[in-house]
Amino acid sequence: MKKLIALLLALTMVFALASCGGSGAGNSSAPASTPASSGSEGDKSAAPLETTGTEPQYGGEVTLYYPKFYNYFDPAMMDEYQFSFWYETLWVMDWGLNGADTYAFDAGAIPLEYMAGQLADSWEFDQSAGTLTVKLRDGVCFQDGEPYNGRALTADDVVWSYSRLLGINGIAKVETEFDWANALTMLAGVEAVDDSTVVFTFADGMATDIQLQALMNAKVNIGGAEWDSCPQTWEYAKGTGPYVLSEYVQDNSMTFVKNEKYYGHDERYPDNRLPYIDKITLVYIADSANVLAQAMAKSLDWFGENGKSVLSGDQLAQLSSANVGNLYGYTTGSPSAIALKVGQEPFSDLRVRQAMQYAIDLEAANIFLGNDGDVVVPGLWNPSLTWSTVEDWPADLSEQFTYNPDKAKELLKEAGYENGFEFEIELDPTANLDLYQLAASYLEEVGITMKISVASEMMEAVQHSQDYSDPRQSAGFGGGFGEYMLAFMMTGDGAMPNAFGHTDQDYLNKLNAMGAASTTEEQAKLAKELDQMFPAAHWAILVDGIQPAYDYMSNRIGGYTGEKVYYKDNMRTIWSRLWVEE
Repeated sequence: MKKLIALLLALTMVFALASCGGSGAGNSSAPASTPASSGSEGDKSAAPLETTGTEPQYGGEVTLYYPKFYNYFDPAMMDEYQFSFWYETLWVMDWGLNGADTYAFDAGAIPLEYMAGQLADSWEFDQSAGTLTVKLRDGVCFQDGEPYNGRALTADDVVWSYSRLLGINGIAKVETEFDWANALTMLAGVEAVDDSTVVFTFADGMATDIQLQALMNAKVNIGGAEWDSCPQTWEYAKGTGPYVLSEYVQDNSMTFVKNEKYYGHDERYPDNRLPYIDKITLVYIADSANVLAQAMAKSLDWFGENGKSVLSGDQLAQLSSANVGNLYGYTTGSPSAIALKVGQEPFSDLRVRQAMQYAIDLEAANIFLGNDGDVVVPGLWNPSLTWSTVEDWPADLSEQFTYNPDKAKELLKEAGYENGFEFEIELDPTANLDLYQLAASYLEEVGITMKISVASEMMEAVQHSQDYSDPRQSAGFGGGFGEYMLAFMMTGDGAMPNAFGHTDQDYLNKLNAMGAASTTEEQAKLAKELDQMFPAAHWAILVDGIQPAYDYMSNRIGGYTGEKVYYKDNMRTIWSRLWVEE
């Protein structure tokens, strides 16, 4: 049933405007005569999907929580910067607004059947030729104002957007914080055949379904060459998206207004032009007490945790009892951890790393976060994935993630650190400081002093984490990744942003071989081996286990049926389809 819903959504994507001059205001009473198709199976008739029980309304304003803003507006921004409601990509996660069960997979590892076209109208994958031919949606225009002045999107814009990430087609490679070259390693080239057709050419031996999935999951924002010659400040941040950035206050808020010429229609109500809401404000709220107070005062309409606890257990209980909205619980995939630069002493000694893990009481950390204390420890992969072998770990590996301070002291003595040692860790601004302070207290009990500082900016933390000569360790991820590319970027020889700097060549060889695998069977075999190699190496010291996360949605919001709002996968897609009911 889930696949049927996904297929219906893909086939009923968007009715396009005939030109860039059309008006997007209000409820469109006459959709285009031919519905857009998605995928490689050709045109099919669209059918209205089930409604969510309330009728859509146009207008209104909402305020949403965001954990941190970045002073970066280039289309080459990291894929998790989906506060950029003005940009769009060729493909998106199928939004599944007819049931949260369409999110049964781990975010970031979106299977092909759950991908939908956004700027891509249809596509054809020719594995034997090593090509992917993409037809762009008709009637898509950039937002009004500099630098694009409302012009039509063309295939040249797609070529420019991808070429500058790879340094091909005579376009200089743009310097970015994200390793796009690794994310797009499957590509040998991209070219425009005509104004609406783009052909991607895969590198030798890489035209597999696995690489196709990786390409479609790479969230490359589409801009145009005019960006290279404009000031590149927020005032010029324009795209094809449903909302226009109208105000930016650094480290505080972003305000968006409805794109009146947006081409999109609601799949559930095909006559309805998107978006519904007139104004969206994203706000950075520094402390949980303020998040709770604003939600209870009905001045905050949504927050989502995405792996980091926004509210404590007690605060969640208070919010739930206030009856001003609903909390939706989900399981996260990657616990918080101390990412060690294992080329440095004393972290190059496995016994030291094992000791650090034995020293931390993960059950107590879970209770501290408001959970029941049960700890789920992942391997390299999320335990919900078929690749994961967590349930089959040998007893000695599982035992290494239990609280045993005596064992920690014994290992430190064996490694020559009977009197302990001290080190520094720099957290990024979104890390849970209280959680890391709790971990520091446990380490102190076995003689290890962890001095904590917090970077003023995310990019500052990223740069320091990638500098293996910098003595500061980093906040990181303890495994539980959802896809190969994410695991490679976090743990491979091109690791970022929480690099470990390890030199385990056997691990790297297997990781690289997994990426080059031509069959899912070969990929799964290597993945299962890596699933135990990663936790056994203890490059990352867990400070909690896999946590439940929550989305809060106020009672004002209509059209929502419980889908997880992932910052990097579907935030701008979901919010263009919701409305204010009062």
